[in-house]
Amino acid sequence: MEDLNISFGISSEEREKVSIILYEAFSKKLNPVFGSKEKSLKVFSKYLDASHILVVRKESEIVGVAGLKYDNINWLKLNLFDAIREFGLSLFRVAVVGLPLVATRLKGDLLLDVLAVSKEARGQGVGTKLLAHTIAFAKKERLKRIRLYVIDKNERAKQLYERMGFYTVKHHKIPRPWSKIFGFDGYFEMTCPVLLP
Repeated sequence: MEDLNISFGISSEEREKVSIILYEAFSKKLNPVFGSKEKSLKVFSKYLDASHILVVRKESEIVGVAGLKYDNINWLKLNLFDAIREFGLSLFRVAVVGLPLVATRLKGDLLLDVLAVSKEARGQGVGTKLLAHTIAFAKKERLKRIRLYVIDKNERAKQLYERMGFYTVKHHKIPRPWSKIFGFDGYFEMTCPVLLP
């Protein structure tokens, strides 16, 4: 797709659209953790770091989103105090239920924390272009490798990552009762070297 524009940053008016794209892609993970669609959308919309979210626009409409973590950069600025304010006593549920989904960062790596394409733009090469842009960005920033996690039931996404040079490092099994809560048994940790050692 030649008419795609990829860049960092969103306007305040675009926060809702980005939040909806993320929710649509990750609702199976988000609902058990945050408790509802409304809460998920509120948290995303409020705590997205507008300058560090990577988006794909087609004719000025956002159709794809990537959330990157590296060094001290995080696409979602939700600290402990914000979490207490948002969730109150239910923060314990959020922490316990969300525990298996916490991704760790390694120094010098770029963690591709989320990659989502809007329903109407799927299958049109948006994810491929967004991934290629992310790889080029990691090279420019001189990061060693890109890491990501993909659930074991999402074979289509896994195949895309493999076509783009990622390979599986490990399969993480999610123990019960979490596997029952989320509806998948585990996830693949994948990596793509960016700089030669």
